[in-house]
Amino acid sequence: MIRETALEYLKAQQAKPGELVQFSWFQFRLTETDGELDIETLDFQGTASFTKDFELVEQIHAAQVQVLQNEQVDPEFCNLRQCAICSKSYAAGSPKAFICRIGPAEDMEAGWYVGVADDPLDVDNRQNLSVKTLYEICMNDRRFLPYWLLPQGYRVAFGGEEPEIVRE
Repeated sequence: MIRETALEYLKAQQAKPGELVQFSWFQFRLTETDGELDIETLDFQGTASFTKDFELVEQIHAAQVQVLQNEQVDPEFCNLRQCAICSKSYAAGSPKAFICRIGPAEDMEAGWYVGVADDPLDVDNRQNLSVKTLYEICMNDRRFLPYWLLPQGYRVAFGGEEPEIVRE
C-alpha cells in the first residue's frame, strides 16, 4: 500500500530515477524497472542498504498508526535521517532502555533522547552523550520503530514484558 501510494505521488511530482526521497517517515530511492519509475526502501540491515521488499515498511507503518490511535494523538513527524541524542550507557537491546520525545523535529534533530533507566553516567555532561540517526538506532534496536511519531512529552520504557508508554 505504501509502495503504491508513494509511487503514484512521486510520478505526479515527475520524480526521476536516482533520487532519494522522503515519504512520510520513510526514505526511498527511486529506480527504474522496464522503463517505469520504481522505488526501493531502506532495509534496516545496513547503512544505505535498499530493497524492493516493502513488507517491513508496511509493518512499521501499521505499528506506528496503531500506537498513535491507541494514544489518540496526531503524529509529530521526524524521519530516519534525523538524529537522536543518546546516552553512552545505552546499548542495543538494553533491558533498561527508554526513549523520550524532548522537542520538535528540526533540521537534522529528531527531538528524541535515547537513554537507560538509572543511568550510571551524568547525562548533563555532554561527553556522556552521542548523536545517532534514527536509522542507525533502528538497525540495531527495532523495538523503537512503532514509537518515533509520538509527540513531545512522551516517554516509552522497555524494561518490562511490554513497552510502557507514558505521557509526561
